[in-house]
Amino acid sequence: MRARGARVLALLLMAGLGWPLAAPGRVEVELQNRRTWDFPDAGVHFSSQFSGARLNGCEQAGKNEFRAVVSPENQPINESPWYSFQVWSDRRKSITVRFVYTYAQPRTRPWLSRDGVRWELIQDSDYAVERSSRTAVARLDVGPRRLWVAAQEMIGLEQLGAWVEGKAGLRFAQESVIGHSIEDRPIRQLVLSQTTNLNYVFVIGRQHPPEVTGTLGLMSFVDTLAGRSRLAREFRRQFRTVVVPLANPDGVEHGHWRSNLGAVDLNRDWRRFAQPETRAMRDSFLALTREPGARAFALIDFHSTHTNVFYAQPVGRPTYPADLARRWRSAIHERCREIHFRWDDSHNPSSATSGAWGYDQFRAPAITFEYGYDTDRRLIRRASEVAAEELMKLLLETP
Repeated sequence: MRARGARVLALLLMAGLGWPLAAPGRVEVELQNRRTWDFPDAGVHFSSQFSGARLNGCEQAGKNEFRAVVSPENQPINESPWYSFQVWSDRRKSITVRFVYTYAQPRTRPWLSRDGVRWELIQDSDYAVERSSRTAVARLDVGPRRLWVAAQEMIGLEQLGAWVEGKAGLRFAQESVIGHSIEDRPIRQLVLSQTTNLNYVFVIGRQHPPEVTGTLGLMSFVDTLAGRSRLAREFRRQFRTVVVPLANPDGVEHGHWRSNLGAVDLNRDWRRFAQPETRAMRDSFLALTREPGARAFALIDFHSTHTNVFYAQPVGRPTYPADLARRWRSAIHERCREIHFRWDDSHNPSSATSGAWGYDQFRAPAITFEYGYDTDRRLIRRASEVAAEELMKLLLETP
């Protein structure tokens, strides 16, 4: 414990000084120097001094014009740009913010909030992308009350923690800490069960920090499994659902695009298990399934990407339950015709993703469930509710 405390102190000191974190022979993670930028001439202020923030630089470019720099924590990296900051002014006015991307093209329109809880997508008329220069321009109405601006609406450590605590209070739920991140944040796990059976469904979320639509999907999915319906109660009497909703808490805290503090994409670490976050999940899942009579029926990993995608094992590759992924996707489409999940079984089965590892380890369907960055949020919640109900039906029918 003393050694861990010393490690955390060193990390915090380096973060405060804006130093890069390096491991021998590895790419460095550069922690941003969180600060507030004050522009007295304009009476405008920007801040990155809060959990989940990311603003790599800010400067005034005109009377009410500003440049906001968007950079990743390390390179090379998947082009999933994340930014989040607060902006306010001494008097009400409109300002122009030019987002300057140093590594990737702009991907999503900004989301805006006055309280960090309720979010709205910026109007099309207030936003434009200039791909030739890797920039985007937003017009923002600001005043003394802080305006939150983010690449996606924020569901961070506090919000996910409150959601976990709400689920942990259910009489059939058990919460535990299965490990700690590099910066000593807990990796929390929920088990939803009303059975002595050892039939497991594993659910993972937020390996990649900016993937908020995946988190929205996971929350609705788990809410349905934990619901009061006859189907959910029967499912809990037959199956145990194991949920790790936040696999990369350090990345979420620091506003990373992709990596943990070890400069690693956690969903490419499921062979080496060089990172404490993936080791914690592996060790927990294996310990549960090594009990006599235990069996994993599915591993589901929620993510976000350009569009809605179902990544699964190639058709014909043996799983138990047989052909579950294809039947599940078809059942979702039958009931929720407003959404379409593209089928993709082209991922290398020997890759270091959770899906490849889960299939190799359990011979169970291992599915990466992806929602588009721009998918309607109400549709995400509805599709995930349907997905949970259809999965429960299919597994309860499994001989």
